[in-house]
Amino acid sequence: MKKLFLCLLMLLPMMAQADMVEIDGISYFIVGGEASVQKKDGGYTGDVVVPATITYQGKTYPVTEILSYAFSGNDNLKSVVLAEGITTIKDCVFFGAHNLETVQMPSTITKWGVSVFAGCTSLKTFFLPDFLTEVPRNTFDGCSALANIELSDKITSIGEKAFAFCDGIKTIKIPASVTMIEESAFWNCNPKTVYCYAEKVPETDESAFDLLDFEGVTLYVPAASIAAYKKDEAWKGFTKVVGIK
Repeated sequence: MKKLFLCLLMLLPMMAQADMVEIDGISYFIVGGEASVQKKDGGYTGDVVVPATITYQGKTYPVTEILSYAFSGNDNLKSVVLAEGITTIKDCVFFGAHNLETVQMPSTITKWGVSVFAGCTSLKTFFLPDFLTEVPRNTFDGCSALANIELSDKITSIGEKAFAFCDGIKTIKIPASVTMIEESAFWNCNPKTVYCYAEKVPETDESAFDLLDFEGVTLYVPAASIAAYKKDEAWKGFTKVVGIK
């Protein structure tokens, strides 16, 4: 009980300095000398540009964080530009923003949540921050307007339902660095071509490609690994397997 009381005492100065304010149509939570974008009453519409800094009561604050669900469920939101300097994108930031088409992200991101773009059925831009080694679960779940997926060679694993229901995708490119593909990662996707550059078949959950139209897709893998892919439980459904030259 004493420890809890002491913790509350330590939090009091921070809580006292916290402010919620709307500036130029964007709602912010200001605490500890920094500003975070948060969900606002009535939601966001049109084209939103989040600046690098804001000025409130004569003081300038850097905008460093986009809080969970900040832009979620905003059906009138078309595009978002986030300024350089923003480091944190929390969970479900754009969840269910059905008409969101483009998002311009900064290169300064160092923290990234789950389900960031889930349910963004009109999203046309594909983005993952450079620091990531895993595609977090549900990141692009339901992003049916995405046409192509090409992951960087920093990615080693693809999370659960990361690209589920991305049924507009034509091409998927999985780099040689990927060693793990989790449950339902590409569930109900219908690409025409899948490239997997890993010579050793990635450890893949058997449901990773569930509801894929295997007869309508060509799988490209290293020529020396064709037999291994054809034997693997998760990959053997592909009927057309071609060696990468």
